[in-house]
Amino acid sequence: MSGQIRRAIKEPTGHQRGVSLIEVLVALFVLAFGMLGIAGMQTMAMKANQSAFERNAVVISANSIAERMRSNLAAARTGGYNRTMPTGACTAPSGTDRVSVDTSRWLDELNRNFGTTACGAINCAGTPAFCRITVRWDDSRVANGGAAQTFEVDVRI
Repeated sequence: MSGQIRRAIKEPTGHQRGVSLIEVLVALFVLAFGMLGIAGMQTMAMKANQSAFERNAVVISANSIAERMRSNLAAARTGGYNRTMPTGACTAPSGTDRVSVDTSRWLDELNRNFGTTACGAINCAGTPAFCRITVRWDDSRVANGGAAQTFEVDVRI
């Protein structure tokens, strides 16, 4: 009887052992497709991170000119810092008075951080002065096709 049990447990001949080459190729294809998806998500995450970094820098830059305006209240409240957003190139004022120097340094800061297409505008009105600070920069690395981004902040001087 023990001989019959051994023969029943013994594997039948002709069955395959291990994996076939087709199974390995399918597994590699699925793995490669998944890795491409992960690489695409990583690229999008890096672009979004760059955009968030630039938006944070714009907020800091807008705060920079707001603080400069607060330190020169008389000029800010009378509209001395007011400037419109140009449609073309952004040119900084060339004067030596405090408003021109503050504005010029702010625009130079924008150009250093965001490239030569970056520009800013300021519009103050009322007493106390409510000022809208606008910053425009090129966010083409994030948005396909080159998208100009605009950030506006309202401050009270």
